[in-house]
Amino acid sequence: MIELVVALTAFTYGSNFFLYLLLRQKEKMHDIEKLSIFFGVNMTLLLLDGVFVIIGKVIADSGVTVLE
Repeated sequence: MIELVVALTAFTYGSNFFLYLLLRQKEKMHDIEKLSIFFGVNMTLLLLDGVFVIIGKVIADSGVTVLE
């Protein structure tokens, strides 16, 4: 379970860094537009992280051996 949390944390921060690099190149966008994109992407990532944690917990509790 710890490995899943570490992987999801790396996924979240990696996605935010990629988005930062992408938005840094676009100079015509206003700051409010950039912030709204950041918040929208972060909310989507948090939703996906929660879904992955729930699925991981269900798999761990069911006794299914994965990658061992």
